[in-house]
Amino acid sequence: MKFRGFILLFFCTSHFIYSQEVLWATKVLEKSSETVDEIYSPKNRAIQILNKPNVLPQTVSSPCSWRPTGSGFGEDYIKVGFEKAIKVKQIIIGETVTPGAIGRIFGYTKDNAEILLYENRDPAPRLSGRVWNIIIPETQQEVNAIKILIVHSLNKGLKEYDAIGISNSDHPFVAKINVAANLPPNLEKENLGININSKFGEVAPIVSPDGKFLYFTRLNHPENTKDKAGKNDKILEVPQDVWVSKLSKNGAWDVASNIGEPINNSANNAAATISADGKSLFVLNVYLPNGKYVAGLSKATMKNKKWELPKQIRIVDFQALEVYDEKVKVKKTVTEYAISSDEKYLVMGLRRSETFGDKDLYVSFKSSDNTYAKPINLGHIINSAGNEGSPFLAADNKTLYFNSNGHPGYGDADIYVTTRLDDTWTNWSEPVNLGPAINSPEWDGYITIPASGEFAYFSSLKNSLGSDDIFKIKLFPSIKPEVVVMYDFQFKDKVTNKVVMPKITFESLDQLKDSTSLINWTFDEETLLNKSILNIGKKYEITATLETYGDFKSIIDLSKETKYKEIKATFEMLPLVEGQKMVLHNLFFDQGKSIIKEESFEELEKVRKMMTENPSMEILLEGHTDNQGDMFKNIRLAEDRVQAVKDYITKDGAIDPKRIAIKSWGPYKPVVRNSTEEARKKNRRVEFTITKM
Repeated sequence: MKFRGFILLFFCTSHFIYSQEVLWATKVLEKSSETVDEIYSPKNRAIQILNKPNVLPQTVSSPCSWRPTGSGFGEDYIKVGFEKAIKVKQIIIGETVTPGAIGRIFGYTKDNAEILLYENRDPAPRLSGRVWNIIIPETQQEVNAIKILIVHSLNKGLKEYDAIGISNSDHPFVAKINVAANLPPNLEKENLGININSKFGEVAPIVSPDGKFLYFTRLNHPENTKDKAGKNDKILEVPQDVWVSKLSKNGAWDVASNIGEPINNSANNAAATISADGKSLFVLNVYLPNGKYVAGLSKATMKNKKWELPKQIRIVDFQALEVYDEKVKVKKTVTEYAISSDEKYLVMGLRRSETFGDKDLYVSFKSSDNTYAKPINLGHIINSAGNEGSPFLAADNKTLYFNSNGHPGYGDADIYVTTRLDDTWTNWSEPVNLGPAINSPEWDGYITIPASGEFAYFSSLKNSLGSDDIFKIKLFPSIKPEVVVMYDFQFKDKVTNKVVMPKITFESLDQLKDSTSLINWTFDEETLLNKSILNIGKKYEITATLETYGDFKSIIDLSKETKYKEIKATFEMLPLVEGQKMVLHNLFFDQGKSIIKEESFEELEKVRKMMTENPSMEILLEGHTDNQGDMFKNIRLAEDRVQAVKDYITKDGAIDPKRIAIKSWGPYKPVVRNSTEEARKKNRRVEFTITKM
């Protein structure tokens, strides 16, 4: 299941790192040979020597380096070009396997004149690999291409090369890992302890968005589902089952328990990702009626505190090709998934025919029929000739965490973070390594983060209780996802206070109104709450309609929010029955005047719409003021204001003025004492009463 055993070598450098320009090769001009696999993937081909190092500072065999076919005798060569010509003082070559076999290095000018830059007369170094910084006298002419000649007899054995660079500086280049900025100096991961971890393997944690449930896969545990072997009814343990733990009120995790049937069965079972409301688990494989399974993804939903049988998630042109595991010398089908908080996007780690290497990351967009479209490769910024997998998409739907052995790291496979830069899902920021507190020389992966973005949970072998364990670590700003709000809402009858179920439209106001602006939510049958996750810095609009109720509209303004919040909103819907009364809250006038302000029109249009859709409805508009000033003037002002409202509603002739009665009370019916300006503001109002339906 895992790749282990990479060796990490550190290089001695001076106490400071020099700032210098390095040009990395951008195109292969000529080559003598390259190692090609049976499906002609990019692994170990000459193109792997291009651009910045993929392997260094590690010096290990990797599919992300060029491997010529020669090893013990004869010669190989490669000629590479650069995006511009410079005078060269330093040549940088990443010799990741069997260094010291490069005999000569040639440079080429813009007119392709050949210059001998270096001839190797030194014995091969006793290293498994190195960053070879070759300092030479500055060339008289500008160079835009380099050719290295490999003489295999200088150091026999398989050879790999990670990168070729040139520089006009004589300060030695130092290969570095692209580690997250501002790494806290005392950052430590915390083992979740014996309630979660055991001497058996615990991997692939999945925390619910609210942080209250932790699901994970437990390997070879005696309480995993048992199966009968066949003829002799011998009982066999199933290697993988899904387990769960609940966060207690004191902040500790309860003793984990097997999640049971129907998610766990006689096959290998594993959870892949979770829905925003925490009520649905997406699990590996498609469950067949005969108890077997095929590669794919299924969704199990909890109803009445019980899990339903997982149902297949259909993905157009789904492929999950086998990957050869060099550690155990077998081919395996490995798939991994992450769902966006709105379930519009499905990120997958799997091998398809158009892979960049072994396993790549893809995205599939949800269609109107609830299937997912043909997967799209996330592109070369993320995917390498190595293995990319264990994706986790944060609640902001922009921040993607994954693991890879195809980017510079600390070990066998490290965890990285990248940010989606646009809606193509193929344009990403350069992946950032999460650092040595999270990544180790072993295989690291399967990170999961609640919507709060405060902590992360992940699998690791280092400092475990036995096999792999689940750890927790506090996230720091440079690797946190964007801030979101957990927004739960429901509608209630304004009179009875009972929950009602209107037709809802929920959308973002910060983009064009189309399918991408619509906000998804789920309904929790136990709490009767609609649950959603919203990005901060935006405004949203909820509209709701229900027969025999007035239409509802509300703006949710998160434009100034900066911190994670959990909001529970209750919206009241007005039943359209005789005697029903409400205040027109969004009705505004200038002080002492009866001219309706423009921002009131939307509220009055709701009244007009209600009366248009209910042609027998009649209403009474009542005007009220505070007790400041002359009483008779206040009565007249209140009358003028309700008359202005009546005139607005009936101005187009569609509504008979006889259907609207008006009444002025002036200061006679305050709702609160007129003791403060805030209280007086509540008393200045127009009330709306249904007198006939």
